[in-house]
Amino acid sequence: MRPPALRTFRQLQLRQPNSFLRPLHSTPLLLAAENNDKKSKTKFVTDRPVKVDRSPAFPPPANPFAPKPEPVHYSDLTLGILWKINKLLGYNGRRRTTARESGRMLTGIIEAVKQDKVFWYDECDLPRTFHTFFSVHLVYLLITLIRLRALPNQIPNPLSPIPQSALPGQPGTTTPIQPPSLKDKFEDLVSPAHEYKYRQTLLTHFFNVVENEIRLMLGVEITRDSAVQTRMKDYANWWREAQLGMDYAIGLTASEDPRERAVADAELASWVWRLIFGRRGEGVNGQGELVYPEGEAMKEGKELEMAEQVEAIVRFIRREMARLDKISDRDVIAGNVGMFGKVRE
Repeated sequence: MRPPALRTFRQLQLRQPNSFLRPLHSTPLLLAAENNDKKSKTKFVTDRPVKVDRSPAFPPPANPFAPKPEPVHYSDLTLGILWKINKLLGYNGRRRTTARESGRMLTGIIEAVKQDKVFWYDECDLPRTFHTFFSVHLVYLLITLIRLRALPNQIPNPLSPIPQSALPGQPGTTTPIQPPSLKDKFEDLVSPAHEYKYRQTLLTHFFNVVENEIRLMLGVEITRDSAVQTRMKDYANWWREAQLGMDYAIGLTASEDPRERAVADAELASWVWRLIFGRRGEGVNGQGELVYPEGEAMKEGKELEMAEQVEAIVRFIRREMARLDKISDRDVIAGNVGMFGKVRE
């Protein structure tokens, strides 16, 4: 019997992403593309061994090569007036809530990877390249997407406070359910049942960051739109394949066949080995498909340590999925999903 998770895989195709998010970016068009008949011949390795040793910025700047603008400071009185105007203009409207709270989730993912870089880059000795940036962040993203896929259609408005932290809040801190206002009732009448598009919007945020990092990797002198879009299509396909692989492994866990449940962790470990470690242990030097920056190489004996590291990552995935599953739907749409723990806890 086909695992339950595979039955809903078509739901991952993004049909009408929120194109109002960063309209100058090509992300919405790429994620909405349905014609995936042509199989990319590109191997998912860094195009050139450029060292990437920075944390991505979110929200990404419109021009990643422009100088960072000076922060603007406002008085408390001005801020109070702006916040009240913001609420009147739809701060807690469904679309703005979706864009804002999914953005906090992505900020939490970026921060979690940053806090655990010792494990990923030192202990696992992964190359500091764009390939590693994408694959490691993708693990956290896919864990979050699985939880978002379980959201029902109708959830009371979380009525997020203003201001709020850029990072996800703690579960249980969401504003208590209140009687719907006239504005809430009006939005219920005019909004489609699937107005909360958290998966689509989170993916749009993520691929906006990916596009920004691709431009920085290529450099200002060769950042042509065609070069960027080619790589964006490759990595969008990689996301789809990675999502399918994780769905299959997680689906085995819920299978009615005990033989399939028995191999679920092994399948997930195989997925981690391919996605994160690039089949480390294969090839002449045991480096697999990973490409290191110029002048760097995999440390001796790291392929022998990999099995225990893969097990730690599998345990981390299971643990974080269980943690997110315990969080209420209302906390999830309010962005109060807490922070990811470290791989080794």
